[in-house]
Amino acid sequence: MYRKRNGSLGFSFTRFANAAVPNFFADPTPSHHIDLTTYRHDMCYVHQIASPNPYALDERSFYVAGVVDSESVSKRVHSKLMRHDILRREDGSVDTFKIGPRFPHQLALLNLNRQKDLVGMLFWWEEECQRLRKLEGEEKELDGLIGEATAAAAGDVVPSATGQEGDSPQREMSADLKATLDQLKFARERVRMKRRQRPSQRDPDVEADKDDILGAFHGRSKSLPSTTLGVGVGDGVEVGGGSGGNGEVDPAQQQERQQQDLGKPPEYFASS
Repeated sequence: MYRKRNGSLGFSFTRFANAAVPNFFADPTPSHHIDLTTYRHDMCYVHQIASPNPYALDERSFYVAGVVDSESVSKRVHSKLMRHDILRREDGSVDTFKIGPRFPHQLALLNLNRQKDLVGMLFWWEEECQRLRKLEGEEKELDGLIGEATAAAAGDVVPSATGQEGDSPQREMSADLKATLDQLKFARERVRMKRRQRPSQRDPDVEADKDDILGAFHGRSKSLPSTTLGVGVGDGVEVGGGSGGNGEVDPAQQQERQQQDLGKPPEYFASS
């Protein structure tokens, strides 16, 4: 049985045979849902991130993702999923454990191909929610570290009753503490950037945290601090070398060594 457009139930032997023996009664009509998967994921992700509760699929999510062709059908699909607890009633998040053998009957208003798209969307969004929770936890942890570093840098100066600062002058931030605070802020912005990125914009190395964060923080070699001027024993560079014999290192050689040490910084944003 399937649901017609007018809301009544109908029976189709072809649909029944295709559901019973899909390899033998396969539909030869080409399907274009695979070509639009990336676009659908991007649209759904942007829609969810802009909503008040990104983890909960709302009544328009299925229409935005292209699973259904109208908002009215999307509302009906949302109602069915809520009724069968596939979408949790307390927060609207996805529970794929509730997708069972009776799922085709529970969502009889959709044909078989639409049901496949819906199941794929539900599993995909459950993985996206796990990714968002991980990024949210990382951002909260970085916020705490940044707050502690800022308090330590400020020296815990307590204002007096008159609104002026106390007699003890504010201690200056040391270079190491300032560098650590800048790196923490950069790491927090990196997490926020990963949250803003659509699925088609993501770099696998960045998602797996395999990229060189310090290299990306310092940027290109020209903006790096002069860390290779202190030449030690066994470096293969003469301290007294150089054009003037004053112990300076060749800038070209210094730049080459810095590039070998840090490599090329990763490109976080996909090229448009």
